[in-house]
Amino acid sequence: MDAVSIRRSRQRGQVLVLGVLLLFAAVLGLFFLFSTGQVLATRQRLDNAADAAAWSAAVWRARVLNFHAYANRAIVAQEVAVAQAVTLTAWARYFEQFTANASELARVYPPAATVLAAAASVAANARVLTERAAADEIGWRADPLLGHKRLLLRSQALLHRSADTFGMGAVANEIARANDPRFFAFAMSDAGSYERFTKLHESDPERRRLQQLVLDSLDPFTRGPRNLDLRLLLLPSSCVGRTLDPDKMTQWYRKRGFTAMAPDLERWEASDTGSIHDWRRRGFLSGSCRSRESLVLGWGAVEAVDGTPLGDLVAVPAWTQTNLVATLRAVADMAAGGDPGFERYDGIARIRDLDYSALDNPRYPATRVAILARIEGGGVRTANALNVGTGRLRLFERFAGGRLWSLSAAEVRFRLPPAAASRIEYASLYSPYWQPRLVEPSNAERAAAASYVR
Repeated sequence: MDAVSIRRSRQRGQVLVLGVLLLFAAVLGLFFLFSTGQVLATRQRLDNAADAAAWSAAVWRARVLNFHAYANRAIVAQEVAVAQAVTLTAWARYFEQFTANASELARVYPPAATVLAAAASVAANARVLTERAAADEIGWRADPLLGHKRLLLRSQALLHRSADTFGMGAVANEIARANDPRFFAFAMSDAGSYERFTKLHESDPERRRLQQLVLDSLDPFTRGPRNLDLRLLLLPSSCVGRTLDPDKMTQWYRKRGFTAMAPDLERWEASDTGSIHDWRRRGFLSGSCRSRESLVLGWGAVEAVDGTPLGDLVAVPAWTQTNLVATLRAVADMAAGGDPGFERYDGIARIRDLDYSALDNPRYPATRVAILARIEGGGVRTANALNVGTGRLRLFERFAGGRLWSLSAAEVRFRLPPAAASRIEYASLYSPYWQPRLVEPSNAERAAAASYVR
């Protein structure tokens, strides 16, 4: 064999070795690219699942806060209904007495007496029906055990627990596993931030805030005062000829009525009275005249109370009323007869609202939820997980803690919807404007996630 042939034979051997090395590198690179692609694809799906889990958890928390708002509005409506019930009862009692007394006074004119007697009979029946309906209404809405208010408060407590860290974790894991059964997600601890976000408003100053909302929600008739001053032109006063004031030359019919919450926040009171007032001289030698309650025509009072009736008017003291004698008669009837069914009122509710003193930003508060999602390293379909390659072709992935992780965060904030009228409304649990949004995880949440990953 000549020298040229020997050289060519050696060159063929070098190419073979080089080809084997290139084939090994190509296969190794192929395994690496396949594994990297699988890790990136799984990581992308895990990130999407974590975002979906955080969003869904925030949606549920927003719905819970909005339910609190609807429930609080419903509780306000229950209080308004109770106030209306006692108002209508007091008015029905007043009207019954008024028509009965008016029919007695009209006996001197039989045609009018007949009409007023029929009206008095109708008023008496209406009073009985009103009392029964009002008693049932108060029981349905404000009974301490099964009233609508109590059921709303219990539902608030139940749903409030469903939106804590454990509840958010359950929602997040369900969403993550719906994306991929190999995923697992949980809500990280918020160090009690959610518990401090709201609280039961139990103190009297806190309950007075709800009381004011109820009073502002009353219709004009219920809110009162239900006052009327009517000049009786056909009835001259006792001061005729002794005064030049035209208002003091005739007698007046004065109607007075009110509905109010007692200072202890446990009683609704309503009273309606009507009396004729005459102008009389102050003394035998005095030329001045003053108004006196000369004839009582109608009266009625009622209370809705938690437990034993008080039998008195304390929200607006009876002694300061214009129709003093009529008011005293209304109180006496209320104390003597009692009001069966009206003792089932349980007072101004202890609702759940924002804990303004604990909020970082009382004007723009927000509650956050951080979700950490993971998949076991063996669940990532890499070349190693598929048992592809042996020896030097075996690639081993090193995941943190043997798992692939993803962190996502969301918050629930108070924002008016885009279609809402332009106005300023601060956050509260009376308006259902709580909305979720995804946010960047905070440094504290990243640090907490790092402690799980290790």
